[in-house]
Amino acid sequence: MDTYKMLKKEIRRYIYDQNWQQFTKIQNHSIKLYGESEDNLILIAPTGKTEVAFLPAINSIENWEKGIKIVYISPLIALINDQFNRISELCRYMEITVTRWHGEASQSKKRDILKNPKGILLITPESLEALFVTKSDRVKKLFYNVENIIVDEIHSFIGSNRGIQLKSLLERMSLYIKNNNPRMIGMSATVSEENYLDLKEIFQNKRVTKIIRDKGKNELKIDCNFYSDETTALNKIYEYSKTETMLVFPNTRQKVEMIAANLNKKSQKEKKYISYFSHHASVSKNIRTMVENFAKDSNKNLFTICCTSTLELGIDIGAVDSIVQYNAPYSVSSLAQRLGRSGRRTGINNLHFISDEKWDLLQGLAAISIYKKGKVDKIDVVKKPYDVMAHQILSLIVEKSEINLLELKKLTQKYQTWKNIEYEEFSDICNHLLKEKYIEILDDSVIAGINLEKLLKKAEFYTQFKVEDMYSVYNNQNKVGELPLDIRVNVDDNIYLAAGIWKIKKVEEKVRKIFVEKAKDGKPPVFLGEVGEITDELRKEMKEILFNNEMWEDYSEEIKKILEIISKNIILKQKIYFYLEKNKKEIKTFRSTKIDRTLMILLLIFLDLKDFRELNDVILSDSQVIEENINKIKKNGIEETEITDFLEKDMKKSIELGKISIVERYLTSNKYMFLIPNNLKIKYFIDNKLDIEGIKNFLETTK
Repeated sequence: MDTYKMLKKEIRRYIYDQNWQQFTKIQNHSIKLYGESEDNLILIAPTGKTEVAFLPAINSIENWEKGIKIVYISPLIALINDQFNRISELCRYMEITVTRWHGEASQSKKRDILKNPKGILLITPESLEALFVTKSDRVKKLFYNVENIIVDEIHSFIGSNRGIQLKSLLERMSLYIKNNNPRMIGMSATVSEENYLDLKEIFQNKRVTKIIRDKGKNELKIDCNFYSDETTALNKIYEYSKTETMLVFPNTRQKVEMIAANLNKKSQKEKKYISYFSHHASVSKNIRTMVENFAKDSNKNLFTICCTSTLELGIDIGAVDSIVQYNAPYSVSSLAQRLGRSGRRTGINNLHFISDEKWDLLQGLAAISIYKKGKVDKIDVVKKPYDVMAHQILSLIVEKSEINLLELKKLTQKYQTWKNIEYEEFSDICNHLLKEKYIEILDDSVIAGINLEKLLKKAEFYTQFKVEDMYSVYNNQNKVGELPLDIRVNVDDNIYLAAGIWKIKKVEEKVRKIFVEKAKDGKPPVFLGEVGEITDELRKEMKEILFNNEMWEDYSEEIKKILEIISKNIILKQKIYFYLEKNKKEIKTFRSTKIDRTLMILLLIFLDLKDFRELNDVILSDSQVIEENINKIKKNGIEETEITDFLEKDMKKSIELGKISIVERYLTSNKYMFLIPNNLKIKYFIDNKLDIEGIKNFLETTK
C-alpha cells in the first residue's frame, strides 16, 4: 500500500500544504512498519526524526477527545519548546491539543490539562517524576488513555542515572495506563550497534522492540590542524568564521568563554560584522534562547556559536556550514552528534579539527578515524543502579502515601528496571533508609521518614543530576549567566561570560548575586565538573595510529612531526609504556579510563600506598618499581576481594580522619549515593568505575 494513502486525510492535507515532494526512506519505512505491526520502534536517523515518529503515532489515534493519547519525553526543555513549535501546525489541522509541561511552561495550560486531559503532552523526565510525587491523585486520570510514548534523543539516556530514572518512570506510568501496554517510539541520531540491546531495554512492556536505522551518509569533509600555542589556534578559528557559519565545540565552559570573547575582540578590532556567542548551561536561559533563535533566523548572516554539549542534541538552530572541534572530544558518539549539526543544507558534514595539545591531537585523530569507519564507541551501562533505586523507593512511597511491607519486598520482581539487583542488596538499601530515617515502618506499612520530608522540600528531589551552587550574574536588570559559588570573585575582577567581558562591581553574598558592567579585557572563570571517561575503542585506535606510520599518509607535515615527538617520548619496558616529557612521567596502557583506574588501584595495593598522589610520585621517580609491581600483579593474579578489602580500609580510615575516600571521590556526581550503605558504594565503584576483566586481559597481553 502507498505510504501517503496510509495517512489520514488531515495529515495528507498538511503534507500537501507544506509542499513535501516525497518521504525520506526512513519516514516511509516507519509509517509502514507502524501501521502493519504492533511493535515498539526505535528510529535512528541523522535528520527528520520528528516526522518519522510523530506522523505514524498521530495517524494511529482514532479519538482525541478522551484523555492524553501521546506522551513525548525529551531530555531538554529547549527541545520540548522546539518540538512544540514543529508539531503544533500539524496538530492545528487535526484540532489536537498540545501541552508543554516543564518548569518554565504556562501554569494555566497545566491546570487545563489536569482538569481535562487530552491531546499530546510534552514533558521532561524530571517533570514526570514531579507529577508522580506532587500530583499523585491526578496521574491515573492523566495517563489512563495513553496509547503512544515517544522518547526523543533516547541514546542520551543510556549509561546515565537519568536514563535509569526514565526507565523506572516508564514502568510506573504504564501501571496507570488502561491496557498497561502503550506503544513506544524512541528517536536517536547515532548510537553504537553494541548498545542496541540497552536501547531496547528502556522500553519494558509486552511488545517487541524493533530498530530502524537510516544508514545514509552525508559527504564528509575534514581538515586537521595542530598549533603549538593557543593564540595561533584562535586565529585559525577566526579565519574560518569570516566565511562560514559555525559551531565551535571545546570540552569545557571555560574554553567556550575564552574562545567566544577572543573572537569577539578580534572582530571588533577589524570592524567585521560577525556575531559571536557562547552557549552552555551557565549562560542565562534568555540569552541561550536568543542565540538559538538568531541562528535559526540568521538569513545567511555570519555567526559563530561556541558551545558545550548543550547544542549536541537536536535543538533546531537551522543549518550551519561547519563544526570546529577544538581539542579532542571525549567519545566518537559525541563527535558524531556534533558533526550531524552541519551539512543540513549542503549535504556535506564539514569538520575543522584544531588542537594545541599533543595527546588531544592523537585522541582527536583516533575519534575521526573510528567515525570514518562508520562506527561509534559503546556506552557503558550501570550494572546495578543502587542509588537510583533508593531514590525511586522514596518517590514511590510519597506517590502512594504508604506501601505495604510485603509489596515493598516484591519490588525487584514487580519492576524490570531493578531485575539485576539481588534481594540481599535491596534489603541493605531498605535497612539503610530505615536507619537514616528516610523511611519508617508503621504496623505493616512503609511510610515517609522525617529525613525524607526534609529532602522533599528541595525542588532538586526530582532530578538525578546535581545542580551547582551558583552566583547569578546581572548587568543592570538583565541576567547574564551564573558562576560557581566556590570560585574566588572579587570586586574589580574582569571575567568572560556569555561571550562578553565584564567587570565585577558588586558581590552580594547573602542573595548570591554578582553585578557587572562592560569591560575591555578579562579572563574566563573556572567551571567545575567537566571531565570525561575515554572508551577502550578510542584508546586502542590511538595506539594503532601512533605506531602505524602507514596511517599518517593523509596528515600534514606538522601533525606527522607531533606524532613522531609523542612516539619518541614513549618508552616500552616489559610491554608497559611510559610517556616522558620534561618533568612528567605517565603510564600509558592505551586502554580505557576504567582499565587505567583499575591498574592504579592495584598498584596502590601492591605498593602499600594511601592515594594516587603518592603513586604519581613513585611513577615520576622510579619506573623500575612500577614495572616490578606490575609483574607481581601478573604473577599473583587479581582477586576482587583484595580490591574490596583495600577500599573498605581506605573508607574506614577516611571517615576517621574526616577525609574523602577514594570511592566517594569518584562517586561525587551520583546525587543520591548518600542513600545507600558503604558496602554497596564500594560494590558500585568496583562494578562501574573499574574494569577487572579488562585489566586481566591487558596484563595477559603484556606478558
